Amino acid sequence: MHKVFILLSALLLAGGARLGHAEGVLLKSEPKNNAEVADFDGTLKFWFSGNVGDRAPSVVVVDAQGKRVDNGDTRLVLGERHRLTATTRPLQPGPYAARYRVITEDGLIVSGVSKFNIIAKHATREVSP
Repeated sequence: MHKVFILLSALLLAGGARLGHAEGVLLKSEPKNNAEVADFDGTLKFWFSGNVGDRAPSVVVVDAQGKRVDNGDTRLVLGERHRLTATTRPLQPGPYAARYRVITEDGLIVSGVSKFNIIAKHATREVSP
């Protein structure tokens, strides 16, 4: 009876550890949330803990008027299924919001909004000799 109790306790602890480990949590993004970016290359990246599944990942980027400015090319990076990418058209200075959504392999829906602001590059001055 004591061995059965120990075995059940070990199984519960192992299961609890699995439940306590968050799968699919957003770890970081580029651009970072609330960042001011002067040299945006048109690519957004989102990294997640655990593996996200290949069912309907999405990134939608909108400007301050709600107009969609992404290219509709959301994809999971091959070999690194925990990284989601998307690109945008060239963006004018102003605020933008990127809504991301993934479904983990366990069926958990992970979504959120990351905001960033494109700022004008400072004009460089040419120095005369």
